[in-house]
This record gives sequence, structure tokens and C-alpha cells, in this order.
Amino acid sequence: MYASNECRGHLPPRDRTSAQVIIVGASLSGLQAAFQLQQAGLTCLVLEAENVIAPEGAHIAGEIVHSTTQPRTCQLARDLGVDLTTRQGSGRDVIEGFGASDKDGIPQLVDNDRRSFARVRNNIESLCDKVDVNRPAYLYPNYGTMSVDEAFVSQGATPTVQQLANAWTLSSFGLASKDISALHFLLYCKSVGGLTRMLANLAGGGQNMWLPGGHGRLREELLIRLAPNTVCLSQEVTHIEQSTEKCVLLSASGVVFQCSRVILADPLICSSTEMIPPLSDDKQWLRSDFMQGSCASITLAYQQPWWRQLGYSGHAIGLHGPVTMVNDTSCDVDGRYSLTCTLPGGEFEEKTRTMGAALRQSVSDQMKTIFGSGVPSPNHVFVPSLTSGTWVPRRKRLAIPANRLFDLERDQWKPEGHIHFAGSETSFIWKGHTEGALASGSRAAEEVMTSLVAVYGALESKL
Repeated sequence: MYASNECRGHLPPRDRTSAQVIIVGASLSGLQAAFQLQQAGLTCLVLEAENVIAPEGAHIAGEIVHSTTQPRTCQLARDLGVDLTTRQGSGRDVIEGFGASDKDGIPQLVDNDRRSFARVRNNIESLCDKVDVNRPAYLYPNYGTMSVDEAFVSQGATPTVQQLANAWTLSSFGLASKDISALHFLLYCKSVGGLTRMLANLAGGGQNMWLPGGHGRLREELLIRLAPNTVCLSQEVTHIEQSTEKCVLLSASGVVFQCSRVILADPLICSSTEMIPPLSDDKQWLRSDFMQGSCASITLAYQQPWWRQLGYSGHAIGLHGPVTMVNDTSCDVDGRYSLTCTLPGGEFEEKTRTMGAALRQSVSDQMKTIFGSGVPSPNHVFVPSLTSGTWVPRRKRLAIPANRLFDLERDQWKPEGHIHFAGSETSFIWKGHTEGALASGSRAAEEVMTSLVAVYGALESKL
């Protein structure tokens, strides 16, 4: 796909190895930055390590976005001609082994667990209110040594509530609650508006907008609007060297690229790329001192939305199988009804790496343990993250150790010379989400344009 804007193969045309700006990574934030730069009159290239730009989420009918809290996503969709429709969430959520939630949204738990859930939810929400995204290490003296699991226990979590917290972190980060810093979790929740908003976003509840095709559709629309041959495939960058005048990038295939500015569309690129001069002390943790999780998805297509007929919203939490989260991703207008299941990497990756059809069956079976034995079998099961029997995570997640939040507080993702940083994990809002990806892509593009005003004065009127 997208052949009109791809430079395929290992050897791009000679005149396509230099540009004013080179973006490493064709993620949503990278393509957003490229589009914004080209709109401003700058030349740019996007170097993508893979040999194809897979339209992430193309198997999914779409995704939920919040019209008030995710304005960039909604505005970009409209600007690109993607029709958004209002979608009102209804029905009850389900937790595996506990049944449907009550009308107040609290799961049907025994009294002790129910009180614990309400208390912990309120206490964690209060802690989120104290978090300052510009001072991420502020609460280090209190929670710097705690994992998410330990923080929940300190707030009165019962074993059942601990299980729920673990499902939340597995679905959001692809990592267990015992493996994530409590401070990183609080910072993440703060970036999306608090714990309550984070849980609502996982559930897709409330009145929201429906984005057909999800963020993969936005990537596709951005890509076809870029100048021809902007994206160079099969160009994994292994080396970046910068001087006062320029940056030189070397790909694994031996191609040398040159530019004035670089945007890294994913901070994890730093872990596998040699940098000369090296990163500053406050970014050295990106070389190795971080936790990386991953999540993949499986979509089950049905002839009818049977869950609605049973009074369910389609959102569920899985506790005893490969699936940790389920959401309704149907497109009613097109008559397509589907549930999309989130599967974390980590603890399930080894087990599911080569399961293929067995994985599909395992997920279908878990739907029956979550929603009931009368659940019909799906018409189709889409497993886009399994390619040739190999597990390919759909989403990667960066979890920052608590002691590195001091570095982040000093650094604030500022440029390293001529190198700028994008990616949803570098955003101060909606980390790990489409909104965060767009915000960081725009921020990086604006940084680049500002820095190049002195070099290319003609851009001044564009800013």
C-alpha cells in the first residue's frame, strides 16, 4: 500500500538522500511532523526501518475518540476528510469471573472488595491531582520506590482489586503492575486527565466520537498527502552524527543521508542507534535503563452485536487468559460488528508466539468465560500481529523507572543539538495515545521550524 509515496528497496534515488529535515520512523507522530513541515515549505524525508508501512488497525472498524479532551485527533480527522460520528456508550461493563458492573460503574464484587475498589480509585485519583507533568519527580519521596501493585496495596487494595490493577497496566503498557513504577503510572494517568478518565478511555464509555479506521486511517490519509517519495522503506538508521552544519545518518543497508535537522519519531530509537556526540547525561537512560512493554490485538467479527442484546457495553476486563481488555469496535453504519481484544506481550508473548489457530481458539473460548457460555462463535478472527507465525507487537510502550524521572524533569525532552524528539511517549498529554502522538509530532515540527528560521529566513512568515 501507499506506493505513490514510498521509496522502496535499499537504494533510494541519489537526489532523495538529503533534505532539510529527516524524520526517523513513519509512526503517526512522524508522519504528522512530516506533513506539517512540508506544509510550511520545508523538504523532508521519512526513514522507516520496515519494508512496508502496515496500516495499523486497518482490520478494526475504528476507534473511540473524545471530542472535548482529544481535540487534535478530531480536528485532524476533519481536516483530512474523515467523517466523525457521535457514538453514545451504553450497557454494562463485564469483569471475567465477576459478571456485569452495577449502575454506578463499580464491578459486582463482594462488599469488602467493593469498598476497596471505591477507596483505592478515589485515593489514586487524589494522587493524580497532585502530579505535575512538568515536575514528574515531585512525589518521589513518597512513592519513588513503589511499584503500581505496591502503591495500590498501600491504599487498601484487596487481592481482587490488585488483579484489576494488573489488568489495567497490562492493557495500557503491556507490563504487569509489579513491573511498573507507581510514579510512572501516576504521570501517565495525569497525562490523560486522571485515573477515572484513563479507565473511561479503556472502556470507551460516555458520549464520544467514532473515528473510522482508527489512527491507522489517519496515518494513511497523512501519507497520501506527503510529497512523492517522502518515505524511504527498509532504512533502519544505525548511526547519527551531527556537526555544527549538518547531520549525517547511516542506515543498515549502507545508505548515507544528510540533513540540517533530525526528528526521532520514537525515543526508543536511541537504544539501538549510535549517536555522535552521545546523548546528554539526562537522556542516557534511553540507551538501556527503561522498561518496554508491548500490546497486540485480535478482532472478532460477528454477524450481530449480541452483547448489546444482553445489555452489555462490549467492554470487559479479562483476568484468566491471554485477553486483558475487550472493547466494542463495531461500525454500525456499515453493518460491521466486532469486539477487539487486547493481548499484552510480556508474560503471554512466549506462549502465543507460534500458536496461530490455537491462539484464535483460546481468545474465542475466553469470550465465553467472560460473557457467558451462550456467546456465539465469531464469523472471522483477525490476528494482524501474527505474521508468518511470529509475534509482532502492535503497540510498544515505554515505562520510565522512577529514579529516571529526575532526568526527565530536568530534560523535558529538549532537543539534543540538531536532534528533536517526538512520539506519544514524549507528549505531556495523552501519553501512549493518538492525541499524544499528534501533539508530540506538532511540537517537534514547530521546534524544527523555529530553529531553522535563522537558516531559512523565508520560513519566518510561515511560523
